[in-house]
Amino acid sequence: MAILVVDDSHAMRMIVLRELRKAGHETRDALEAENGRVALDRARQGGVHLVLSGWNMPEMNGITLLRALRRDGIAVPFGFITSESTAHIHRVALDAGADFVITKPFSAETLSAQVEQALGGRRQADGLGAAVVGEHRTFSTVLEDLVGRGVVTTPSEPPRVGSAGAVASYAGGSAGRRMLLVVEFGLAASIAAAFSRLPAKDAETFTSDGALPELVEQDLYEVANVLSTVVPGYEERWTLQGLTVLSVMRDLPELQEDLNPLAWRGPLEVHITGYPSGRAAFLSVDESLLLSELSVPGA
Repeated sequence: MAILVVDDSHAMRMIVLRELRKAGHETRDALEAENGRVALDRARQGGVHLVLSGWNMPEMNGITLLRALRRDGIAVPFGFITSESTAHIHRVALDAGADFVITKPFSAETLSAQVEQALGGRRQADGLGAAVVGEHRTFSTVLEDLVGRGVVTTPSEPPRVGSAGAVASYAGGSAGRRMLLVVEFGLAASIAAAFSRLPAKDAETFTSDGALPELVEQDLYEVANVLSTVVPGYEERWTLQGLTVLSVMRDLPELQEDLNPLAWRGPLEVHITGYPSGRAAFLSVDESLLLSELSVPGA
């Protein structure tokens, strides 16, 4: 069976295929596409039995891909695997002809159940398919699913702000507030390498160099995107706005040593099996303190 997995993150495509295999699905003939344009060309050639697509991609996004397939009369079963979790996004997808929408993070069991239903042609009673919201889990369990390795977290002091690191910015929750995820560089390198399925020695090299390769930084962005589901105040929905890898984390004014310690939320020491550990924590800041938007890798 030819499953076409569409996502601009190579590592995320690998995760989807891994979860399918864990659930007992054959992926030997699986196909991959880095955006909707490539996926559309491949689907038009025929022989695709299922499309699993992300939502936000360059060239052509997921919803445009789905609509193009349906305009062409290609009725292949289609499911979204996305960080988008609003009811409106799900309704748009299902109205356009998607069989299901799964919000990251997801389990092999959830993915398998939706795939089997789509392939069996069993739609929901309302005729619009299913929207499955990812479970609200912890930092460690979400990261564990993403990197495919054991992750242990223990309470710790906040990240050391005098050294290099990565900062992800999330919008949402209370008006005028921004949540940052601050990660020490060594841990950011470990997360990115593990997610990209690179060995621990590569993480050590990245840390020594003080920089991440572009594609690896893009994979770190994907991890930060999924971790939006564990931002404190999750019930209000936080959305990743950008990610910056900093040579010195004091480059952001809100990360000074005299920062109010009450602004830190749940500092953790994060241990990924086989990789160097480090500290991470969420930080609540006043949006007016941010001098500029954080960057999006590859944008």
